[in-house]
Amino acid sequence: MKKFCIAFCTVFFAVTALISGGCSSEQPTDTQTVVPVSKHDFNIELNIVGVLDAAKSHMIASELEGTNGTIIYLINDGKSVVKGETVVRFDRALFEKEVTELEAQVESYTAAVEAAEQVVAFEINQVEKELVNARYGQSVASLELKRLEEGDGPLKLSGLMEERQKVQIELKRFQDFLTDLESFEKKGFKNPSEISSTKEKIAAYNTELSSVTKRYETYKNNVLPVLIESAKAKVQNAEMLVQQTREGGKHKIAKTRATLLQVKAMLKTQKSSLEKARLKLSKTEIVAPFDGIVIHYQTFRNGEKRKPREGDSVFMNQPILYLPDITRMVIKTKAREVDLHKIKLGQRGTIVVDAYPDAKLSGELTFVGSLAAAEESGESYEKYFQVLFKVNEEDTRLRPGMTCRISIQAESVTDAIAVPLQAVFTHDQDMFCYVKTEDGGFEARSVVIGRQNEEFVEILEGLTVGEQVSLIRQSL
Repeated sequence: MKKFCIAFCTVFFAVTALISGGCSSEQPTDTQTVVPVSKHDFNIELNIVGVLDAAKSHMIASELEGTNGTIIYLINDGKSVVKGETVVRFDRALFEKEVTELEAQVESYTAAVEAAEQVVAFEINQVEKELVNARYGQSVASLELKRLEEGDGPLKLSGLMEERQKVQIELKRFQDFLTDLESFEKKGFKNPSEISSTKEKIAAYNTELSSVTKRYETYKNNVLPVLIESAKAKVQNAEMLVQQTREGGKHKIAKTRATLLQVKAMLKTQKSSLEKARLKLSKTEIVAPFDGIVIHYQTFRNGEKRKPREGDSVFMNQPILYLPDITRMVIKTKAREVDLHKIKLGQRGTIVVDAYPDAKLSGELTFVGSLAAAEESGESYEKYFQVLFKVNEEDTRLRPGMTCRISIQAESVTDAIAVPLQAVFTHDQDMFCYVKTEDGGFEARSVVIGRQNEEFVEILEGLTVGEQVSLIRQSL
């Protein structure tokens, strides 16, 4: 910018001199073309042109799948809105129908789950009853076996043995009595009738002893073992019945529970679908996420580039509105690589908006880009860095896209030897001034320049205070 100003001023004054010389015989006076070398105080400013934008903005687009979003209400373009205000509304009919159908299905599956839970509870109750009966049968069979092994069986054997012992005692008593009778008969005391009667009783007791012994042996060796084995078989059957009832019950309960889980899964699926349907229904109305101004987004719609309107069917994620928050504005611009040393984060500047030149605003540098972008400048390329300024004041007249100018005071120069910018000339990259000599002429003198702004340039070497320099190129 400064190089451009130097060149422009140089050419301007040269052309002015030529025009003056060619159009009039009157030569310019020293007051017009010669200035003294003196000390000056001046400010070095960096002037940048930028574009206003909202610090916070939001792109509003359809979140409905496919092309089901048909706009039935669209807020006016350029209208100011507050947070929560409806900006877009889509046709709800299709989504309300889906919600109604899914609500009915959820209600149906809820009833099915309750019925399945009752079936599970009933099956558990039935299995428990069957197990109680089976365990009761097992207990009865075990008691019957115990009765035979430890009760009635031994008791019956004991009774038969006692009966046999009684017969044996009676048999022996009569046998001893017969022996006594026979001994008396040998001694001459005959009693044939008594002997005959005793022998008959002995024969009867022998028969009875044989019968009792046979019944004892038969019960001990055949009847009781069979009864015990039968009781053991009944115990085993009862145990098997308990096991079968338990396993069968588990299977029945598992089957009913599987049905319950299946119905619950279907209910969960329907509930999830209902939640999604309700979410889609809620997306048929879009509200402003914050206060701002509505800007209809222009893009290709039905083969033509235009802004949206009511009746349009929009795709998912297709932009509809742009909502900038104009209460907080920023300026997006760029700075030349050669000017980066003049700026730093937090630096303040004065802002003038082209649309409202009377509005004097202040800004603060909040961001400097990390990567340079090369842009063509005449026959060469110049590097620029993106920078961002925050506008400190709130002005409701400001709109995104407005052009503005930022003036940054980069440095203050005090008590420096300086001359007007147009007093410095260049030739083959050498800088020089036309210094007035004592004889009234001029000499070209090389100078070393320092800091400069759009009006003055600091002279580090080549000139002294009090000398006079020409503002136009001289013919030597």
